Amino acid sequence: MQCIFCHKDSSISKSVEHIIPESLGNKHHFLPKGYVCDECNHYFAIKIENELLSQPYFVSLRFRNEISTKKGKLVRQKMFFPGALKSTDVVMQTTDDGVIVSFDDEEIYETIKAGKSREMITPYIPEPEYPNKIMSRFIAKCAYEFFLYNMGKKKYDLCVQELLCEESDILKALREYARYGKGEFWQYNQRRLYSEGDVVYNQNEDLNYEILHEMKFFTREHKRFPNGYVEAEVYFVIAIAGIEYAICISDPNISEYQKWLEEHNGISPLNDDAETLSFSMSDINPMLIKAQ
Repeated sequence: MQCIFCHKDSSISKSVEHIIPESLGNKHHFLPKGYVCDECNHYFAIKIENELLSQPYFVSLRFRNEISTKKGKLVRQKMFFPGALKSTDVVMQTTDDGVIVSFDDEEIYETIKAGKSREMITPYIPEPEYPNKIMSRFIAKCAYEFFLYNMGKKKYDLCVQELLCEESDILKALREYARYGKGEFWQYNQRRLYSEGDVVYNQNEDLNYEILHEMKFFTREHKRFPNGYVEAEVYFVIAIAGIEYAICISDPNISEYQKWLEEHNGISPLNDDAETLSFSMSDINPMLIKAQ
C-alpha cells in the first residue's frame, strides 16, 4: 500500500486519517489505515491541524461550543474578570443544573465569593483570520483526502492506483501544497453561511439535526465542445460551524468561484432544498455566533 501524500510504502502504518480533526467534532469522515502513512498523519496533526486549532477563532469556537479535544478534555480560553481586574484560563461546561465554570485562580474565586466579581469578558471572534496560509493548506489537505473518500471504500485502491499514485497524480500541485507547502498561495473563499448551532429539518429523512460540518465537490462548466468534451473547474466546498470555505482543486485561483456566487445570488453549492431551519441554538446561547 502507498501513502497518497508522500507515496512511500504505508502497509504497516497504523494511522486512521480524519479528513476534519476529531477535535472539531468529526467522528465519521476518515480514511482507513494505510492510505495516509503515520509520518504524514503526524505531520498534518502537528504542523497544520494543531497550528490551526491554536488560532484564536478556533480556540473560541471550541470553547463556546464545548467541543472536546481528541483526549476528551474541554478547551480552555482566557477570560477577563472586571471585578478582580485579572484574567485567567477558564473551562466551561453545560449541565442539567446550568453552566459550570472552572478555573485555578484563588484570588478571582475570592472576589466572586465576596460578590465583587459578577462578569466574565472574552473577545468576540466571528471567523478565522483571512487570508490564512495554514487554513489554505488545511483545506487543500481536506480536498485531497475527500477526493479519495468520495469514491467510496470499494474504489479506494483503484482510485489510488489510477489517479493518486506517484506516476499519475492528477492533483499533484494540490497534494504538494498541502503536504509540503510548495507552490504559490492557494486562494480560497471564506464566508459565513449560517449561525453556529443551527438545527435543520430534513423532509426527505424526517429528521432534525445540527450540521457540524458538510462538504462536497462542485463543478462549474465553462464550455462544452461538439465532441462531447467539457471544459470545467472542480471546487471543494466545505462548511465548518457555519463558515463555508472553497478552493479550486486544480488551480490556486478562486476568482471563477466568486464570479459564480455573484451570478447565483450567493447561494452555496452546499444548499440542500430538503433542509429547512427548525431553530438555532444561537438564539438561546448568546455566546454562539449568529449569521448576519
